[in-house]
Amino acid sequence: QFRYKRRVYAQNLVDDKQFAKLHTKANLKKFMDYVQLHSTDKVARLLDKGLDPNFHDPDSGECPLSLAAQLDNATDLLKVLRNGGAHLDFRTRDGLTAVHCAARQRNAAALTTLLDLGASPNYKDSRGLTPLYHSALGGGDALCCELLLHDHAQLGATDENGWQEIHQACRFGHVQHLEHLLFYGADMGAQNASGNTALHICALYNQESCARVLLFRGANKDVRNYNSQTAFQVAIIAGNFELAEVIKTHKDSDVVPFRETPSYAKRRRLAGPSGLASPRPLQRSASDINLKGEGQPAASPGPSLRSLPHQLLLQRLQEEKDRDRSIEQKDVGGHAVARGSQ
Repeated sequence: QFRYKRRVYAQNLVDDKQFAKLHTKANLKKFMDYVQLHSTDKVARLLDKGLDPNFHDPDSGECPLSLAAQLDNATDLLKVLRNGGAHLDFRTRDGLTAVHCAARQRNAAALTTLLDLGASPNYKDSRGLTPLYHSALGGGDALCCELLLHDHAQLGATDENGWQEIHQACRFGHVQHLEHLLFYGADMGAQNASGNTALHICALYNQESCARVLLFRGANKDVRNYNSQTAFQVAIIAGNFELAEVIKTHKDSDVVPFRETPSYAKRRRLAGPSGLASPRPLQRSASDINLKGEGQPAASPGPSLRSLPHQLLLQRLQEEKDRDRSIEQKDVGGHAVARGSQ
């Protein structure tokens, strides 16, 4: 049995001496330098000689693929590394995959390339956290968050304190990330280890914009944490009186539900002429029934209208609410006229 395994796993193209000579510390350092400098041709030559790209840099703990995922304009470099044997789920010394690194760096181009090459959006790091969790935690451009959700990223990753993506987005005021998470089905009632919902977190950290989005989207303001406190009471205790008033005066009639359903990548592994999946637009839109995801596919997915700055996002929500009310008033008026004519 052992002889059989050695025969199966032996490297036929490179003998042991050549392999050892190729994988010296100097060569591996040179390889990482080539990756850092975008020297795609030199990277490809070393890979063709038989160099294994799955290793850790002794200083930084990075692996070649994770380093490339953090660089700008690295699509070709990522493809060369993948074709040269880089494992998409190979982790850095800190336990992060290249997908995690791209999401943390807010590198949408690298993230798109990795997903199109077959990487999973649901890889977990050493803490059991997904790239989506890191995106909600880190904030910045919300396109990475949307790309992951569009590619079937699972919601509800929980850290050691019971915090999920929605809690982190509210903690740091990442309104656009929050809107994406809610659109794709994040649980507004999810409670952390202290029983706090996302609305409690907003109340505690005075994140009014996120609180307004949650309330607009139907968050239950009467849920109590494990200290039997509502979000309103948490805001009062924290001294955030203006936010407390927003929560107190919110009415169920102010809720603006999503009108459209999320769009998901249907053929995320289908390769096009370039070896990557064919470009596809993200069928996302703000909650406007008149907006349609029509048009020609773009060279790369662009940010949806839900990635608007939070002031414009809240303004759009208010416009939707006003439009709904005007429609209801017209309907009521029409019924009254109809009854009068009868």
